[in-house]
Amino acid sequence: MSGAAILALGAAFCFALALILTQYGLRTMPSWRSPLYSIGGALVVAWVLSFVFVDWSSFNPEAALIFGAVGCIFPVVVSILAVRSNEALGPAVSGAVGNVTPVFAVLGAVLFLDERLGLSQVAGLAMVVGGVALLALRGGAGGRRWSVWVLGLPLAAALVRGAIQPAIKTGLALWHEPLAAAAIGYALSAVVILSLVGRRAWREGPAHPAGVRWFLGVGFANGTATFLLYAALGLGSIALVAPLVALFPLFAVVLSYFFLRGEQLHAIGLLGIVVSVAGVILLLVGN
Repeated sequence: MSGAAILALGAAFCFALALILTQYGLRTMPSWRSPLYSIGGALVVAWVLSFVFVDWSSFNPEAALIFGAVGCIFPVVVSILAVRSNEALGPAVSGAVGNVTPVFAVLGAVLFLDERLGLSQVAGLAMVVGGVALLALRGGAGGRRWSVWVLGLPLAAALVRGAIQPAIKTGLALWHEPLAAAAIGYALSAVVILSLVGRRAWREGPAHPAGVRWFLGVGFANGTATFLLYAALGLGSIALVAPLVALFPLFAVVLSYFFLRGEQLHAIGLLGIVVSVAGVILLLVGN
């Protein structure tokens, strides 16, 4: 297995872990406030590590502008959408709908980076979308029921997560420092989230300490996942990396089974995940 594949699988596990930790954090903190701590925690860790491991003497301003522009929407927008969808749908379903990320990432690579799609990849993309459609047929874990439009939350997160990958790959081609890319992106995301909810959080006073701890953990998990994703993109093609990262719903289902026993999926939901993951495998075979 290539280094890019190992890094991508590591990112998938960390994204899934963040979904599970979010469920614990939501017990003591409202969803609107949580990105302050998840993004802030990841920001601190990313910058501390970047001062140790990044060769700033090779700084490339064009690449930094790309990373900064991406940071205005990722991870901040995904963090907001992910916590709201996790609250409404649970970690297994919100993660499973995130399986459509390869659709956006691979199509972006085809349109902007001249990567090619084979027949098996087209079939795989169709299966990924079909699996998500099965999830829309009924409610999922924990007795939850939702309107179909609620699936738009993780779908929008998947769109953002997929759309930024060609931009990040372009920036890394100019300056191959994935940790710097993550640090710069988180800095801009922190500015965005502070402008959105910072004043409200200040007015309402300190958050519950347990919630702060859980969402700092979410931030560490997401920050690690973001770095691993960027590192994988620096080594391999989007057509390889995006489908592997999109396996994170499988990790989420397994982790939910052990740590969130009330979040187990019904049969149709499991079928939807199986179909969409089979689509991911087809994408890999065609790579």
